[in-house]
Amino acid sequence: MNLEDLLKELQALIDKYSADDAEPTDEDAARMAELTKSINEIRAQQTATAQTRAATVAAARAAIENGTARRVDAVPLARSANVGGVGNAYDVTDYDAAATRAWVKDIAERSGVQLVGGTALTDVERAAQNHLIEQRAEFTHTTGNTDAIIPVEIQSQIISLIDNTAVLYGDIHCSNLSGQFEISRHVSITKGDAAKTDEGAEPTDVEQNEYDVITLTGEEIKKTVEMSRKMAVQSLSGFQQYIIDEVSARLAVACNAFSHTRLADTTLGMAAANKIETAKANAIAKSDITGMLSKLKTFGNPAAKGVIIYANNDTIWNYIALIEDANNRSYFVNESTDDPTVQGRIFGKLVKCDDSIADGVIKAGYPDLFHGNLFDGPDVTPYVAPRSQKRCFDGYVLFDGGLVVPQAFAQLTIKTA
Repeated sequence: MNLEDLLKELQALIDKYSADDAEPTDEDAARMAELTKSINEIRAQQTATAQTRAATVAAARAAIENGTARRVDAVPLARSANVGGVGNAYDVTDYDAAATRAWVKDIAERSGVQLVGGTALTDVERAAQNHLIEQRAEFTHTTGNTDAIIPVEIQSQIISLIDNTAVLYGDIHCSNLSGQFEISRHVSITKGDAAKTDEGAEPTDVEQNEYDVITLTGEEIKKTVEMSRKMAVQSLSGFQQYIIDEVSARLAVACNAFSHTRLADTTLGMAAANKIETAKANAIAKSDITGMLSKLKTFGNPAAKGVIIYANNDTIWNYIALIEDANNRSYFVNESTDDPTVQGRIFGKLVKCDDSIADGVIKAGYPDLFHGNLFDGPDVTPYVAPRSQKRCFDGYVLFDGGLVVPQAFAQLTIKTA
């Protein structure tokens, strides 16, 4: 019987004799004594259990504070501080946040930046930093210019900002594979391109494709963020956000410019026949744009984003936006979207402003067919410039890529006189 049942039975016996003050029978008196004893024993056991649980929780908290508790990812999930005693205490410390704080403090200390609250690591931050190094030792690519592993949270924020601010680079298909990366360039369909056959008949011309396989190992891209001595006193959260914002901004420009360099590359970029000029000097016509678009091909490769046109601000508003029909109506439609780089549409194609493109140059193509790979990074290396005493932070990525279909992009250059 449980405690509730025992109490109900005892109360019933008490009520039985309380009405007329009669004396209980010997049998009922013995039963009442037995029930009272059982109730007292259960209550004593509950009190002892509560005291043991409180002591276990207190010991577990002490173990976490002094660093003797086991990490939550190092013990079976079924074990709990409430079950087996102090030795099975969960350490539920947020080690990801602690590792991020440790990394920011390390960057600040090595670059001579003073943080409000200091740069000394707490026991939890030091344990998190060591654990991060141990966990990633076998599968994290670290570059030779740093001995500190950047936390995943910081990397993810930098990558996200780069993708959202780099125009062409943010549109391309980018993988994150280690070692080497191969691009199979679909050069052409040399035979058997969708031949017509009779019903039930075998194809009369089996499709044959020409491919070039190019192996990439990555190109180093580095940009430096400089902080003056006057700015060298920061809060931890403010300094963390400064590093993320500044490094991502500079790497975004560098990665975007490198992507355009690859578009122009004779091996990895667009086909030579897809680079054309306008018919007239210092002017652009509808036929120039349509001529550029007519050269684009996918050879059946998926390109979900479709064709996007890229040009800088000067070229968009001094040339593209001024193309008109016979009734002086512009083919360009000003259109606002959630993407601030989108300036409008022409012939149904998005027109994006890309400052990495020179004046008088327009590029169009399928960005999904530009395949890139981020081999390593982003990473950040801090140091102090010897002469200027500026606090410097080198942002680093190892990246490369190219077109899987050479005809997937085309370039129109406005002819000069």
